[in-house]
Amino acid sequence: MKPFSRDTWVEVDLNAIRANVETFRGHLPKSTGIMAVVKADGYGHGAVHVAREALASGADSLAVAMLDEAVILRTAGIDAPILVLGYTPADSVETASRLNVELTAYSTEWIVSANQRLEQAELRPVGVHVKTDTGMGRLGVRTTADLLEVVAALENSAKLEWTGIFTHFACADEPDTTHVRGQHEMFQSFLQALREQGKKLPKVHCCNTAAAIAFPDWGYDTIRLGIGLYGLYPSPYMKERADVRLVPALSLKTKIAHVKTAVEPFTVSYGATYTAKPGERIATLPIGYADGYSRLLSNRGEVLYNGSRYQVVGRVCMDQIMVRLEPGLGQVDEEVVLYGKQGNEEISLDEVAALLGTINYEVPCMLNYRIPRVYVRNKEVVEVFHPLAMKHAPEKNVNN
Repeated sequence: MKPFSRDTWVEVDLNAIRANVETFRGHLPKSTGIMAVVKADGYGHGAVHVAREALASGADSLAVAMLDEAVILRTAGIDAPILVLGYTPADSVETASRLNVELTAYSTEWIVSANQRLEQAELRPVGVHVKTDTGMGRLGVRTTADLLEVVAALENSAKLEWTGIFTHFACADEPDTTHVRGQHEMFQSFLQALREQGKKLPKVHCCNTAAAIAFPDWGYDTIRLGIGLYGLYPSPYMKERADVRLVPALSLKTKIAHVKTAVEPFTVSYGATYTAKPGERIATLPIGYADGYSRLLSNRGEVLYNGSRYQVVGRVCMDQIMVRLEPGLGQVDEEVVLYGKQGNEEISLDEVAALLGTINYEVPCMLNYRIPRVYVRNKEVVEVFHPLAMKHAPEKNVNN
C-alpha cells in the first residue's frame, strides 16, 4: 500500500548530499573536520536521513539549533557528536547529559546553574562550546574579560567540560570582505588571549558554508556545513564565484488532481484574480500555502509539466493551486515539478526565493509536516517518511 494518499511529496537525493560533503572534504585542509548542520529538520530535507548520509559521506559531527532537535537524532539511534548551537535553558541540561549532547554557553550565571543541576542529579558531565560574538550581535561574549571569566567558570565546574570555542560570521557571503576579516581578527585575538593565559584550546571552529568556501584556510578544527550541505549557495555572489560545485538535493513534486477546459470565460480561485479564456486548460494541483507553498506565488509562480514551464494562475489556496496549460494538455495523475528539474528545465530554490523576496534558506524550511519526504539513491526510492503520520503517533519510534 502506498505510504501516503495525497500525491504531493518532497524528494531528497541522497547522492547529492554525499556529493556536497565530498566536495567540501576536497576543498578544505585535510586536518579540518566537517560538522553537518541539520537544524530546522535538515533545512526541510529531513534531519535524520540527512544526518545519516552526511556522516556516512565524511562528516564527523552534527549541529542543531535547539536541544529538542538533538533529542530527535538520538531517538533515531544516531550516536555521533552533536552540538546545540543556540540557547539551552539551564533546567534542560540534564537531558543533554543523559543523551551525551554538547551545549553552547556564554554566561557565567548559566554555567553555575547548569553545573549545580548536574551535581544534584549526579549525572555525567556535559561538553560545552563557548560562543564568542565577534560581530553578529546575537549570542556570545564580546570582550576578552568576559571570555576569560566564562572559561574560568567552566574550568571550576565539576560537571561541565570546556570542549569547544567558536564564533559566527555575519557577512562571509558578500564580495566586500572587510567585515568578515574584522570578525576573524577579533576571533583570533580571543584565541591568543586564551593562549597567553596558558589555556589549552579545545575544538576551534568559525566557518559557516560561505566562509568555508571563501576562506578554507580558516577551517581550524572543523567547519559548520549548513546550506552547502543541501546543494545551495549562501548567496548569488558565492554561486557566481564557483569555488565549489554543489548539487541541489531537494525537489518538490505533485500530480494533477483535476483538469478543465474553458468553454467560456471563468474565474479562478479566491478573489477572482484570474479569468480563464476559452480553450485554456486549468489544472488543479493538491498543494497550497498550508504545505509551505507560499501565497506570494499567486499569479507569479511557475511549475514544470512535460519539461516545460507553466504559470500558476489565481491565488494559491490553503490546499490547492491552479496552473494554466496549453489546449489539449494535462491528465489526472501526471507528474508536475514545483521545485527542481524536469527534462531540460529547472525551477531552482534561488529562483523561487527571488520571487518571494527572500533567501533560498527559507524556501525549503517552509515545506512542512504535511508533505511526505521521499529519499532517493541512484534514482531508486530507498525510504519514505511522512511527518504527518508521526505527528500524532508519539509511541512510535522516530525515523526522521
